[in-house]
Amino acid sequence: MKIQLSKEDKIRLEKQHRKERNSRVCDRIKAVLLSSEGWTQCQIAQALRIHETTVANHLDDYCIKNKLKDESGGSESLLTKEQSEELIRHLEQNTYPTTKEIIKYVYLTYGIKYTQKGMYCWLKRNKFSFKHPKGTPLKHDKEKQVAFKEKYFKIKENLYVNEKIFFMDSVHPTQATKITSGWIRTGVEKVIATVADRKRVNLTGAVNIESMAVFAKDYETVNGHSTIDFLQYLDESTPETDFIHLIADGGRAHTCIEVGAYLGIKDPFNRKYLEDNYQIKLPASGKILSKKLRKKLDYVFDNEPELFLDNEIILKKQITVQAFFDSLRTPTPHHKFKLHILPPYSPNLNPIERVWKVMNEKIRNNVVFETFKLFEDTVLNFFKDVWNTISIDELKSRINDNFEELKPVF
Repeated sequence: MKIQLSKEDKIRLEKQHRKERNSRVCDRIKAVLLSSEGWTQCQIAQALRIHETTVANHLDDYCIKNKLKDESGGSESLLTKEQSEELIRHLEQNTYPTTKEIIKYVYLTYGIKYTQKGMYCWLKRNKFSFKHPKGTPLKHDKEKQVAFKEKYFKIKENLYVNEKIFFMDSVHPTQATKITSGWIRTGVEKVIATVADRKRVNLTGAVNIESMAVFAKDYETVNGHSTIDFLQYLDESTPETDFIHLIADGGRAHTCIEVGAYLGIKDPFNRKYLEDNYQIKLPASGKILSKKLRKKLDYVFDNEPELFLDNEIILKKQITVQAFFDSLRTPTPHHKFKLHILPPYSPNLNPIERVWKVMNEKIRNNVVFETFKLFEDTVLNFFKDVWNTISIDELKSRINDNFEELKPVF
């Protein structure tokens, strides 16, 4: 088949070819132009490096339908506009890992069969891409998050000189190799040795997002005692700071009796404290203390007299459990620290989570640690030396109080 083109048609096609970015459409235009110049289908196929049958189809499409646009791999006309809109809503609410599953759903729902390439093209046309969904805490409370942000920015606006805010948390990186995506040359399979050891470093850390000062310390285990030790370390490490607002999650290591007693934010002495530390279980508040319990409590008075307003209350002949608790001294707030607990399930409100992410990127991702000692030293060295080599601008662009707003799942 030889195509006859007018001078105007040829100029129009040449101009379209220069502007076209779709290589398949360019092949169609070249096939038509070369045919009009006397080339055979075999010569065109050899020049374009496509099959001779494909050339014949291109020329037929142009002669019969005046078609140059590439519409292979499916067509929007397979689904009606209403069906397409319905499928889009379905895919926005349901995540399918492969196009095969979407093809199956479309066939079962609409009786329309797509090829994989056709479905891929449909998804691209409707602005779908293959990517990982983003996780979000199921039980986060939006109202509590909003209230906390209002409280935080009010504290920030009213800071006195030498008064700072630190975000605190703990993390437990393991020696196991952390493999992540990266740019790898096409066709090359990059292999990274892996270590499956689950030994971990238990870190407690705090960051001030204004100065990007970060403090971290490792512990055998993270609990109330380690938190108190870290607070003492933070106190000693910030002699120029008069007062620190600490922001942390509601984990037990931050809200236990011991930390409460250290910070003076609540009565350190209650029923659970007695059970955990003295194995004393008290009856209901209105009950009179028995001689046996009074004798046990007498030891508590001797051991921790600073907790009580009236150290002689235990000598009275009759005393109720409630009167015993009423004799507690109101704790004195810590001279330097005030703890603010984040709403439950709110990692998005704690910028130190991004500190851990930076740590992983700089020293852990795709790195093999043959020994736990090497891994531990590398992690601790990050906060000692590596952190200070990162530019402040880079850190502030990532670790800040531009808190992400979590989207509801339902």
